[in-house]
Amino acid sequence: MIEIAKEAAKAAGKIILKHFNKNLEFTQKSDGTFVSIADKEAEREIKRIILNEYPEHSISGEETGKTGKGNTIWHVDPLDGTTNFKNRIPSCCVSIGIEKDGKFVAGVIYNPFSDELFHAETGKGAYLNGKRIRVNSLPLNEGIIEIDSYFRSDKAKIKLQTIERLIKTVPNLRMKGSTALEMTEVARGFCVSSISDAIHAYDFAAGVVIVREAGGIVTDQYGHEPLNDSTVIIASNNKENHNKIIEITKESYSGFKMWT
Repeated sequence: MIEIAKEAAKAAGKIILKHFNKNLEFTQKSDGTFVSIADKEAEREIKRIILNEYPEHSISGEETGKTGKGNTIWHVDPLDGTTNFKNRIPSCCVSIGIEKDGKFVAGVIYNPFSDELFHAETGKGAYLNGKRIRVNSLPLNEGIIEIDSYFRSDKAKIKLQTIERLIKTVPNLRMKGSTALEMTEVARGFCVSSISDAIHAYDFAAGVVIVREAGGIVTDQYGHEPLNDSTVIIASNNKENHNKIIEITKESYSGFKMWT
């Protein structure tokens, strides 16, 4: 399955590059995010490749929802970072995570602009373009935290409160505009942690496996196992730092639910 995921991600990446920096028409969805022909074409191609090999599997795609009834679910974000893409910022990617019997077991994240392909399977390690990657060992006060850049709706104040708490401990914050890419930054050792909210499983399913197989930790805001309906995902390089992040964020995100 991981090879099919790689093939699908690279095919979608070609579509993204084909449409990048063009005068595309973007439609705003009910959650305030945007979609274009690039997202739709990329997802259609990913689904074609997956279902050609695994017609009995289910697919949960950002643009087309869930199809199929199989116990193996492919969580597909054909273009994570659409707002960046819309504004001609080359910081977006394809994310494909595989869930089997209720557990995330494999993931592929592909950045077509840098031609960087991350992949991981449970128990087999995490890789970037075929080379093993590992999280770093920095403490929070020496590292960088990536935080999701979604600030729509009145609940944006939750994120601002979290940032205010974070900067008392961590002086360096970054916002990339792509949950999947932020998680790869933790996995490859660039950052000590990433915090994403207002998300769906197709945003984080691949990243969960990649970070864990790189030696990191991924939970929701309560320190629990990420689930399909989790709306806050925290990834960290080690347990000590992760527990500190949970302490900082749990008050802000207590009872947090996805906004629309």
